[in-house]
Amino acid sequence: MTILHRCLIISGFLLCGAAASGQVQVSKEPYHKPVFQNAYFRLLDVWLKPGDTTGYHIHSTPSAFLCHTTYRSSAQVQGKQWITDTSKAGYSWYRSFTPDSMIHRVTNCDTVMMHVTDLEILQRYGASEIVPLPLDIIFDNDRVIGYRLNETTAKGQQLQARGPMLAQVLSGEVDYSNLPTGEELKLKAGEFLYIFPGNLFELRNAGKGPLQLFLYEVK
Repeated sequence: MTILHRCLIISGFLLCGAAASGQVQVSKEPYHKPVFQNAYFRLLDVWLKPGDTTGYHIHSTPSAFLCHTTYRSSAQVQGKQWITDTSKAGYSWYRSFTPDSMIHRVTNCDTVMMHVTDLEILQRYGASEIVPLPLDIIFDNDRVIGYRLNETTAKGQQLQARGPMLAQVLSGEVDYSNLPTGEELKLKAGEFLYIFPGNLFELRNAGKGPLQLFLYEVK
């Protein structure tokens, strides 16, 4: 049986079973685990084992997503057909969900773990015009700037957060230095760090292998 056939079989079974299930905000859906929240960010950590399916949930808050694994999944927007797709580790994207809120559910129809994070942008910071940092830019919109760093670009240059920032390490290790205070931290794959507005800091590759680090800055 192919992966696609397996997805279709799972999807058909779910259509018969849970069509009338309740709808909750994504932060209340059991597979979406809140691991950090402040005035600007809510970070939801999502793990789906092969064959697992989320309940219907509502996305209505601007969000930056990051795939931590490569996986094949099937998603159904309420009232529509299931759509199967492959997502690759390191893919990060943004969607405003305003006014286009979405109610959907997702099933992992692969043979590997599905791991993705949903970073909800809860409010604007309201700083004056923010010029993007001299880094690889994933997206830049009216709410947030997304950056990607690797072992070459994380080489100890001084960076300053204008708005609140959240760093996520996808692979490798990075040393973080808060320059005004002298505080130093080592971040490993799967870990994250909140960086306060105005913070002057450095990021340095701390491992021998490839590094993938993502920064999200609220405007």
